[in-house]
Amino acid sequence: MQLKHTIWISAAIIILAAAVVTTAIYLWELSDIGSDITATAPIPSCDLQHGACQALFPDGSQVTLSISPRPIQGLKPLQIRVQTKGIEAQTVKVDFRGLDMNMGYNRPRLSKESAGQYSGMGVFSACILERMTWEATVLVRTAEGVMAAPFRFETINP
Repeated sequence: MQLKHTIWISAAIIILAAAVVTTAIYLWELSDIGSDITATAPIPSCDLQHGACQALFPDGSQVTLSISPRPIQGLKPLQIRVQTKGIEAQTVKVDFRGLDMNMGYNRPRLSKESAGQYSGMGVFSACILERMTWEATVLVRTAEGVMAAPFRFETINP
């Protein structure tokens, strides 16, 4: 009887430790945004399923995001391209977030190709819903803080 009790306590401690470590990693990943954020509102007239979308910040700087291949679907490798204008970027990431359902942490970091040009690969999971609304937020870290440009699009699962 004592052995069963010890096994259950050990299993509970291991599960609790795994949960704490997972939460710590998640919060550490989120902490790279910081608190000094300049954000634009999502642009309803632009749909990434049809082409590149552009966000304009109050200071006149711009961020353009394009994702291919189209149609954009889950579980398929995606080529992500970001172009910045009027921004001295230190890093560029794109945060994919499901608006209809929590799809987990997904924030690929893009590589600098040339001045103002960044690219990388990404993939997001498929959803059990027939239609899923996503928000792809371009996160540009600068010396002054983070500039965030959200873009929304829908996927349809076959």
